[in-house]
Amino acid sequence: MLFIICSNANAQQCLGSGFCTNITNEHQYPTTTFSTTSSTWTTVNATMNADNFTLFNVTSGNTYEWSYCEAYGGVSTGWDAQLTLSNNSTSANLCFSDNVCGTTGNAPYISWTATFTGVAKLLTSQVNCAGNSGSPYNTLVWRMANGVTSTQLLGIDIYHGDGTITWTQVVAAPKQFAWAKATEGINYTDPTFTTNMTNGLSAGIAIAGYHFAHPELNSASAEASYFLGVAGSYIKTCALPPVLDFETTGSLTGAQLTTWAVAWMNAVKTATGITPIIYTDGSIATSMGSSVTAFPLWIAAPDGSSTAQPSNIGVWTTWAFKQYSWTGTVSGIPGSSGAVDLDVFNGDVTAFNNLMGCANSVNQPIIHNSEFIIYPNPANDNITIENTSSTTNQDEMISIYNIQGQLLLQQLMQQQKAEINVSGFAGGIYILKIKTENGVEIKKFVKN
Repeated sequence: MLFIICSNANAQQCLGSGFCTNITNEHQYPTTTFSTTSSTWTTVNATMNADNFTLFNVTSGNTYEWSYCEAYGGVSTGWDAQLTLSNNSTSANLCFSDNVCGTTGNAPYISWTATFTGVAKLLTSQVNCAGNSGSPYNTLVWRMANGVTSTQLLGIDIYHGDGTITWTQVVAAPKQFAWAKATEGINYTDPTFTTNMTNGLSAGIAIAGYHFAHPELNSASAEASYFLGVAGSYIKTCALPPVLDFETTGSLTGAQLTTWAVAWMNAVKTATGITPIIYTDGSIATSMGSSVTAFPLWIAAPDGSSTAQPSNIGVWTTWAFKQYSWTGTVSGIPGSSGAVDLDVFNGDVTAFNNLMGCANSVNQPIIHNSEFIIYPNPANDNITIENTSSTTNQDEMISIYNIQGQLLLQQLMQQQKAEINVSGFAGGIYILKIKTENGVEIKKFVKN
């Protein structure tokens, strides 16, 4: 069975434990009390340290979000940030978050609906509720998110040049989907394809293969046949669809490119029953005919923003995925150049499931919202894993990995809560995977 990761880009959006209240040298920075009604992520300050607190005017009933996540315009690469939100008047703790998002997986994110009108205090700390000062700095962003879907589905695309990938770290970053290069032309198979597919699926990521096309050299039918021979077994319902990577055109006209692409896509669809996706850039997309729009578009638009609309999608009227960076960094991907392609899905979890054909599937799990919390985090001797959903799945399997991806512990979680002794673990970051009948959730915790 294919197990697909749950959407947990906002998994720690408002934890009720883990608050940091004992920061030494705590002081207000910036000194402004901020207000906003904007749904656009805006920078609070680009020179934040882990002993700063910042004040925000809030209105009861409105939803506010704060993050150091790069996907929203923040920065958390200098040090591992945490956030504690409290009522500035009463000092009552409201929300805590750490290790949720960002290109290295160590950025916090809070989404909170105000329960009072007044001033909220947001305290920044470093992992283990520590402080710091001076360079390097991190960047804090925020917005009022009324009616805004806060969760982005983020992914990567990789090939053999990205090296040996530790997929548990990629999932914990978190990245929800990935494409791995499978084939090129009619005689090249990427040597890391099978390993990436096997280990990616095992880690719980939605992953599929892509084919680098050479329409200037070969027929569409020959290239489709070669791709299916290598990657066909991974193409199925409730899985990420395969991709035609269409970026080498030779001297072919737009009409010829369209005919070739449609022929390849139809050959794969006929053989598998799954509609493929086409990857290309704005220039090629503009030259093609309208018949290609029967297939979803993954547009190359490396403007560095996961939220900005692509400037050119050619003959398409909408897009499914955007490749927004060629120079990203993701924990678990060493690469020869230190850079990896970053992607974003144009839609929410429901739309993503529909794209994969999960809506009508009874045999495959579906990406869903987070159900589990871990506390205390950081931990000393024990961690508690709690299922916060209204219905409890039976026999959830808990697996704990170190940051190198080595499996350290497995046990069944048969009750609403499970307590695990981690006193024997060395200090550091650990990845926890919970496999249920609904999918796989990935968490991170810190052992003191």
